[in-house]
Amino acid sequence: MAMKLTMRPYQTEDDYWRIRALLREAMLLNGMREKSWHVARLDYWRWHVALNCEGRESIAEVVFLWETADGRLAAVLNPEGTGEAHLQVHPGLRTREMEDEMLATAEAHLAAQRDGRRVLVVWADDQDEQRLDLLRRRGYNKGKWVESQWRRDLDAPIPDAPIPPGYTVRSLGEVDELPARSWASWRGSWGFRAWSPMATWPLCPSLSSRPTAQSWPI
Repeated sequence: MAMKLTMRPYQTEDDYWRIRALLREAMLLNGMREKSWHVARLDYWRWHVALNCEGRESIAEVVFLWETADGRLAAVLNPEGTGEAHLQVHPGLRTREMEDEMLATAEAHLAAQRDGRRVLVVWADDQDEQRLDLLRRRGYNKGKWVESQWRRDLDAPIPDAPIPPGYTVRSLGEVDELPARSWASWRGSWGFRAWSPMATWPLCPSLSSRPTAQSWPI
């Protein structure tokens, strides 16, 4: 018998803590491969990107939950930027039908208008054949952006890292160095941008590496 799953919108702060617990469990069950977000990325999105960059006091309008009949959280759908969708799925409760419904929900609620057409970017692990097949069947095209994962065992010895001539390594100075530090982070993450972030973009430095993924705009 197929597992019965029910979708509902995000409602209370309790939902946020349940989402965090789902991400922690999924990360371990997925062998530390970031098929769903690291919990730190969720916190960064909610408390910085959504709140500071987008001015979103509540995430209730853009987050959707799927639950089992006995109340277990099976999956969460959320954006990270306008016109984006990220599927956070418990690997033990995953079904093709649920992910198809998640994509339909994202198309209905998270797509953006660009150049006179609706656009939705969905991130998918490049080894996730089920999701890639669903995206193809729904008419998505493979995008050009790629994200990579890098992790290191913190118990392993730290290799020597020679410092290039002309550079030194030191701790961050006083508060007057923060603007330069932020600008350096921005250039390191978004080096292909030709404009000054202070003049053109909200100051939202990138957090960390993302999952090995491909973007699939409609």
